[in-house]
Amino acid sequence: MNKVIALLEDKLVPVAAWISQNKYINGIRRAFIMMMPLLIIGSIFLMISVFPLPAYQAGMTSLFGEGWQSIIEIPVSATFSLLALYVAFLVAQQLAKQLELDSIAVGLLSLAAFLILTPLGQSTEYGAVITFEWLGSRGMFVAMVIGIVTVKIFQFFVKRNIMIRMPAGVPPEVVRSFQALIPGTVILAVALIVKILMMQTEYGTIHDFVYNTLALPLRSLGTSFIGTIFTVLAITVLWSVGINSGSMVNGFVRPFWLENQAENIAALQAGQPLPHIFTEQFLDIIWMGGAGATLSLLIAILIFARSKQVRSIGTIGAVPGIFNINEPILFGLPVILNPIMLIPFNLVAPVMVTTQFIAMSLGLVSKPLGIAFPWPTPPIFSGFLTVGDISGSIMQIVNLCIGAMIYLPFLRIIDKASRREEDVAK
Repeated sequence: MNKVIALLEDKLVPVAAWISQNKYINGIRRAFIMMMPLLIIGSIFLMISVFPLPAYQAGMTSLFGEGWQSIIEIPVSATFSLLALYVAFLVAQQLAKQLELDSIAVGLLSLAAFLILTPLGQSTEYGAVITFEWLGSRGMFVAMVIGIVTVKIFQFFVKRNIMIRMPAGVPPEVVRSFQALIPGTVILAVALIVKILMMQTEYGTIHDFVYNTLALPLRSLGTSFIGTIFTVLAITVLWSVGINSGSMVNGFVRPFWLENQAENIAALQAGQPLPHIFTEQFLDIIWMGGAGATLSLLIAILIFARSKQVRSIGTIGAVPGIFNINEPILFGLPVILNPIMLIPFNLVAPVMVTTQFIAMSLGLVSKPLGIAFPWPTPPIFSGFLTVGDISGSIMQIVNLCIGAMIYLPFLRIIDKASRREEDVAK
């Protein structure tokens, strides 16, 4: 086991360091982190609209009339239905910020390029109307690509000083706006040329081309059962050598999770069956106490541990663990770089994913609604929020028991060794 840990350190740490320092990956990850408050706010309004209690629904209807839900869900549409717009701006803005470019100008140019490449009008018998087909989650992949390409073109002109110069004394805001004219014109012209070229193909738009040839296969793989198993293993394996990997790994998969999440919300609003099991909230049910579902370990410690040292660590880590903060237990027990504890640490999440997937596939547990909530939300409550009924909370209780049973045999080894040391110290 020690050789395995040494191998992981040797091979994974350099890769993780490269990923954490990569400006493009960081730009995408930061963009999605910045969007999270917006998604949580939209989810709050969605929960107000669809809260699964008949008495509540009847009371709201009697107070506000039959159409109250359509009004409450306007903020939901303003968030989840326009995800690609926010991504187009934020990815370019965050990446430009790291490259010390004019981040606001670059973000706006990326947004404009995205709108040029996106079909917005649809003819009906009543005239042209705006369609949201590619403004939401389905357009996010193209939005990310446009954001990166916009930054690269802008950077090309800045590095070569190809920009309009203004005389001394002109306010900095005016200088920056004129400096963006040449690269901005080129960026939007390129977007227009790409649009015209794509209109000559069988796909018609870059969205159809990218979505069907690239985004859809990647999404199908990333949000499949196997893909989810690899996702949770990647998080725990990297944590095994002390790399805080949650946001790093989630940054790759979150765009695809968000699309599933948005489609579940659309089905919920339409009163249709939820199409997807795997969303980010599916894993929120599992990561109780943090990576490795270490709340299960804390429960096992507090019930079964006899060593004073181990129990004190469990006591210290209990309150943070309830809010999904597990550094005290990871580094205090320790779990990190501990050949014994790393076995259950990497085993628990795949077992929970399998059990939960089977339960949701059989209809024993409801599928995730798509409602986002802050990651420190305590277990049991988070399970209820995820699926909208008590089955999510019950699933978490079952998962906690499964996790505790997996951790227990290994905990006993640590506890026994610690008690032996305490007896010798006496």
